[in-house]
Amino acid sequence: MPRKPTTKSKKPLPAKKANMGGWSMNNFSTTRAQLFAPVAQDQRRDLSPRDRVEMMRRTRWGDRNSGIVRQILGDLTQYAIGDGIRPQSHCKNAKLYEQYFHDWSRKCDITNRFSFAQAQSILLRSAARDGDSFAIKVRNASGDPKLQLVEAHRVGNPVPPEKEVPGMHDGMIFGAYGELVGFNVYKSDGSSRTVYANAMMQIVDMEYASGARGTSILAASWNDIQDEMEILAMEKIGVKASSDVSLVLNKKEGVIDENMAFELGALPPSGGLGNMAVQMGGKILALDVGESLTSLQSNRPSPTFTGFLKSIQQDISRGILPYSFVTDSSGNTGPGLRLDIAKADRTFQKWQNLIIEQLCIPSWGYVIGDAIANGDLPDDPEWNKVSWTTPKRVTVDAGREAANDRADMELGLISMSELYAQRGLDFRSEMAKRAEDMSFIVNLAKTTGIPVEMLYKPTNIQPGTLAPLAPNAYVDSEADTSSVDALIDQNEDPNSAS
Repeated sequence: MPRKPTTKSKKPLPAKKANMGGWSMNNFSTTRAQLFAPVAQDQRRDLSPRDRVEMMRRTRWGDRNSGIVRQILGDLTQYAIGDGIRPQSHCKNAKLYEQYFHDWSRKCDITNRFSFAQAQSILLRSAARDGDSFAIKVRNASGDPKLQLVEAHRVGNPVPPEKEVPGMHDGMIFGAYGELVGFNVYKSDGSSRTVYANAMMQIVDMEYASGARGTSILAASWNDIQDEMEILAMEKIGVKASSDVSLVLNKKEGVIDENMAFELGALPPSGGLGNMAVQMGGKILALDVGESLTSLQSNRPSPTFTGFLKSIQQDISRGILPYSFVTDSSGNTGPGLRLDIAKADRTFQKWQNLIIEQLCIPSWGYVIGDAIANGDLPDDPEWNKVSWTTPKRVTVDAGREAANDRADMELGLISMSELYAQRGLDFRSEMAKRAEDMSFIVNLAKTTGIPVEMLYKPTNIQPGTLAPLAPNAYVDSEADTSSVDALIDQNEDPNSAS
């Protein structure tokens, strides 16, 4: 039989919930705290100007007062920048271009206070601490190209908000297609001005494609940083309090009479046991029945507290630099230590690449391009072909790695330029120095009449065993008419029997 029609409404399907897809992380749990996080959206909406300025205020306070914060920022700046990232031109007029940029880099900023290496260190430290930093291409009163260093708090939306232009977010102006157009920079008098994007360099490590301003590398670790400082400060107060009390007197009553006060040294000695103590040295105590004097043994700070503090410090370092590199490497040896050094080295290389791409290359183009346009430097079609030499890479086993590098170079696995760059050196300039040194050694050997081997690599060589270098050690094969048999090796004794 056909089913009878019914007038009852059908039950609606249950609405889909976040935990219906089988992801356990989305399931509700009474044993875990609820996360107060906004909905997934663009990073520009997540990072409001107010939040960014508050994070910057806290991290700057930490840079002034926290030892581990200063250690992290100091290590990052020291090993990534060191004595500066230097250019290496690859055009015909390379030496001329490099010398011109070197002269400019001695006082490169508009205040004539900082060198280019110092500017790199300041901008990198500011970017890591504040989230980003800036440098503007400007000119001084003489029209010379200079850099103006700008800190993160100097870039923001204009005040009052009515002056904001369409497409502005936290001091950055974006076009209709999301391209960066310019920046709003605050002046010292409270007003602001717009700087176009091609004249301003932003040093930032962006983690989101939808972001505009950067966040501090210490943002995720800040709560641990503040907890570590507060817990350590309270523990120090407890240690001081326990160290201040050395002896405990157990009495039936809580009052110390004058005689006991004299014996304990609370009052100046006036006679009796007090004078005896002065004459004999030390203190003599006379205790009544029911009294006892015990020494207070303090266990602060305890080994448990030390381990707890280490756990907090390890959490601070996570995601920034390895704990063994920043704070304590005593518990990490062998392969584990090498792994941590390699991790730190990768972090330094990342920041070096950021500085090169966002600061060094634009600065080279600004300075050298301006000099060519003014006629101060000859034009070269490849003037913009330049590489950058970074400081020597950090290593835990220099001898072992140096031997491996020499073997790789002999096998052709790495080039000499790459090998020299790993040590923070320029291959061409170092080879030129080596050629000058070797020429000096050869000329000195000719002048003094001693073998070259006595001056260069004098290992296990006794005087008189080698003949001195001939006045003309080089023979022109076309001009030389002697036979091969008549030629005598300069280190061979011609009187010896063949």
